[in-house]
Amino acid sequence: MCREERCKKHGPVIRFPFRIKGKQPDHCGYPGFDLSCTDRKETLLELPTSVKLYVKKIDYAAEIITANDPEKCLPRQLLNFNLSTSPFKFATWLQLDLDFFNCTSGQRYSYNSLMSCLGVPGYDIYFFPSGSVATYFDLTSCTKMYSLPSVPDELNGRDNILHLNWSRPACRLCGAQGKLCRLKNNTDRIETECYDKPKSNEGIAFLTLSALVFILKLLDYFFS
Repeated sequence: MCREERCKKHGPVIRFPFRIKGKQPDHCGYPGFDLSCTDRKETLLELPTSVKLYVKKIDYAAEIITANDPEKCLPRQLLNFNLSTSPFKFATWLQLDLDFFNCTSGQRYSYNSLMSCLGVPGYDIYFFPSGSVATYFDLTSCTKMYSLPSVPDELNGRDNILHLNWSRPACRLCGAQGKLCRLKNNTDRIETECYDKPKSNEGIAFLTLSALVFILKLLDYFFS
């Protein structure tokens, strides 16, 4: 039996396809969906490229993770993002190719494009949509650093929030039927199946107590 777990009281509920290493057995999760609990009881997702994110919410029905960067600098993490070997993709449909520039401090460009967490004393880091620089901006005091393709549009915000989704395993159908999802037993292939939710101990205890009260009332009726 695979029980739901959390890293902390109000943390996201962890169940299949996810599992918490050290708390839940291997068969409780799908390959690539391992999570861990930090010393501060944060729920940690580590992607194959050593990108580490704190998981703040898991929407199992929509199959979307809400995560943030422990260092509060997602643009730095994006340098190492390579989701080709990961079960996760960017959930935001609007994605842009961006050019990053190192500019002398004191220049004033769009505030929304300032990456303050990447800057160093004397220099600020800005990003602009690829191809727009020559048309709209005078960057004579800037040096191009690098380009990043297909960056989610939510990077423009200041909330340090990133949304990732997954399509396999496809457990959404199980949830729509009011069931849970798990790995199939006795198969050489990695396959999933739906199964009925087990009755909670609280529900069983309530039914048992109700039956006992009913029997006692019957006995009292017949023998009083």
